[in-house]
Amino acid sequence: MKLELHKNLKNLLEKRGMTASQLSRATKVPNSTIQNWLTGLEPRNLLQLKKVADYFDVTVDLLLYGNKKDKERDRSAISEYADEINAGTFEVVLRRVKR
Repeated sequence: MKLELHKNLKNLLEKRGMTASQLSRATKVPNSTIQNWLTGLEPRNLLQLKKVADYFDVTVDLLLYGNKKDKERDRSAISEYADEINAGTFEVVLRRVKR
């Protein structure tokens, strides 16, 4: 299956007459993230993707691939993986990168 997030998101924005900035404010997903999706970069955060899908009242599957599926099944799958992904203790290390 081919990822078509950039096309699907662009279509949804056009149907609503919205800009990426307006979507960002409405969903609290950073504008840079939405812009990245619109240029074809793959999403890294499922919860952000879910917020956008919920805003447009579509499934994540429809947003990513254009497939219509059961929205409830989509919700349970996302929450199952979110719990798994966010479980445990994380260590964040910051270091300066030479240019």
